[in-house]
Amino acid sequence: MELKEKVLKWEKVASMNVKRFVFEAAVIKGILFVFGGADENNTDVSSGEYYVAPLNKWIQLTPMKIAKSGHCLVAHNGHLYSLGGHDETQYLSSVERYDPSSDEWKNVASMQTPRRWFAAVVFNNAIYAIGGHDGKQTLKTVEKYNVDDDTWVYVGNMNIERNRYAACVAQNKIYLVGGWDSNSKVVTSIECYDDQTDKWSVVGKTEVELVRHSLVAV
Repeated sequence: MELKEKVLKWEKVASMNVKRFVFEAAVIKGILFVFGGADENNTDVSSGEYYVAPLNKWIQLTPMKIAKSGHCLVAHNGHLYSLGGHDETQYLSSVERYDPSSDEWKNVASMQTPRRWFAAVVFNNAIYAIGGHDGKQTLKTVEKYNVDDDTWVYVGNMNIERNRYAACVAQNKIYLVGGWDSNSKVVTSIECYDDQTDKWSVVGKTEVELVRHSLVAV
């Protein structure tokens, strides 16, 4: 008997309590959390909520300490980390940590560089803040947060400064795709980071295909 292919489709679920854009989302133990962004009046918000799938309902949470957009939100070891962004007056380097068990935000060590429109990933038990814009220029700098000792350290720079791009972890490397450079031109190149050598390298088509095939096989 032939098995039918699984049909993947989008389904409409409950709307969030707050209309928001340029916000951030992260997942802890299969639960989706969203925080910050700007509302329908283009005003930055600090509010957050999480989605309860069995109830098809969004539940509001304690807001972040700072209303902001263009920030990053990552999940690590059962906590959420809200990094950088813009609070309508300045570019931020501050970082907040959210504990779902107590529904509380606490400040942790700030990044060394203010960043907006950057990307952050969790890689080998550390959080990386990559590129973005500091209010003056597009950045190629990268810094790593060591959770155990609450410190940020710079690591190797990207080859090309980028903001508003995408990042992910695959094949035990960090990959960056696209974005804008310092001249506000669209970047088409892809870079990857190897923490063993602390270097970024431009990815060729062959490696991209290898990564794609390995992901499809998972």
